Amino acid sequence: MKRAGMILCAALWAWPLALAAQSFQDQTAASGTLNGGLYSTGLAWGDYDGDGDPDLYVTNWATAVSVPRNALYRNEGNGAFADVATTLGVDLVSNSSAAAWGDYDNDGDLDLYIADFFDQDYLYRNNGETFAEVGRTQAGIDVERRGSTTSVAWGDYDNDGWLDFYLGEYYFDNELYQNNGNGAFEARGDLGVNDRRDADEVSWADYDDDGDLDLYVVNREQENALYRNDLSGGTPAFAVLSASPVADKGIGQAAAWGDYDNDGDLDLYVGNVGANALYRNDGSDTFIEVGAQAGARQNNGVGWITAGVGWADYDGNGYLDLFLANGGDRQSQPVVLLANQGDGTFANASADAGLSAVRGFYAAMGWADYDGNRAPDLYLSNGVTLGSRLLQNSADGQGFIKVRVRGRTHADAIGARVLLLDAATGELRGYRQVGSGPGGTELIFGAPAGPYRVEVRFPGSQTAVVIDPVAAGEERVIEEP
Repeated sequence: MKRAGMILCAALWAWPLALAAQSFQDQTAASGTLNGGLYSTGLAWGDYDGDGDPDLYVTNWATAVSVPRNALYRNEGNGAFADVATTLGVDLVSNSSAAAWGDYDNDGDLDLYIADFFDQDYLYRNNGETFAEVGRTQAGIDVERRGSTTSVAWGDYDNDGWLDFYLGEYYFDNELYQNNGNGAFEARGDLGVNDRRDADEVSWADYDDDGDLDLYVVNREQENALYRNDLSGGTPAFAVLSASPVADKGIGQAAAWGDYDNDGDLDLYVGNVGANALYRNDGSDTFIEVGAQAGARQNNGVGWITAGVGWADYDGNGYLDLFLANGGDRQSQPVVLLANQGDGTFANASADAGLSAVRGFYAAMGWADYDGNRAPDLYLSNGVTLGSRLLQNSADGQGFIKVRVRGRTHADAIGARVLLLDAATGELRGYRQVGSGPGGTELIFGAPAGPYRVEVRFPGSQTAVVIDPVAAGEERVIEEP
């Protein structure tokens, strides 16, 4: 969620017409996910009930005209969702700023962390039938709010098999909590990652492909920070790459990791107020800002207010595309879909995809295959009380491969690295990492030709689990041995 002083700006706005029948169809009303009348700050896709399809948690914010009750939309598997937040005990009434799913107790189902801007945060343990709030009573989390939490990300930074989490804060130090494996967490203020520069978004990713998770922090109107994790013998040591170009001095709001050039390492896109940035990862801690030459920096010289970004191969051509949720809580703007041309450049495909009429005060977005056809769909949360959006991708699912990774300890295997290779030549066709962001943990590859080989490297291990062959149109569940 992008706060910018938490002032809700008044603006004229009208619900756009139905999307053209090209690539995306508006299924908000039919699905029951409008979240209408609420100022929506964020979202998190996750299969909390383990039935094989992603469910959706939406965080909301108080305004003068709305009651900020959060929603948990259970995916019914038939295109419809049911709000079960009250039934399951997660209908939090608060100023929630973000949420993230993660199996912190390693019991095989997803638990839920909810960040709150003004009040205390909440950790809900999934008990199978309902959720129980355990942050204050069992987990040992410091709930004395010394700052205002804006973002949260799960990740096993020390590779001990238990998910830890990191909090981005306004007005105070960010906080890293280590999972002790007994249901409790310990604040780790001794590892040098307690950034105090008004973080808008935080994310874990193994950018240097050394088997441990590194940390990226997007700071508003101050330099961002990339912390390289030099884990050795189970002991983490973080080094901040202050000289790196990914420090990005723009008015930061969001970031997303993805291998857009299919070279086997994660590149980074940063969404700002104004010009955005695309950092190509060239290895050895070297990043090159290529946004302008790639056509992903500005729209005809005009900057965006980009509050949410996400990578996905929406058209199945084998290259990651980029979606920008624009507007935030201050100005109605159109969304932007940047289609990867496969040559290092992007083209604005919003009109061709039927998205040119989609505009709003969008605060966050997340890709997920909610309808089970393997093509990535997306949800947008609206930062004004005018309703959010569920957009269904009408692409043929036969042109995609979906991979679900299951860890031996925490079920979602956050941090696992997955490669899609040409089965005949071994050429890399796609690279993904399992993260804890809004898009959930399922991995979708565009698969224009085949057959393929899938290789999975689980956190802390360089030994690959190999599945061969895999054909386009398949879905595979790969478990850690």
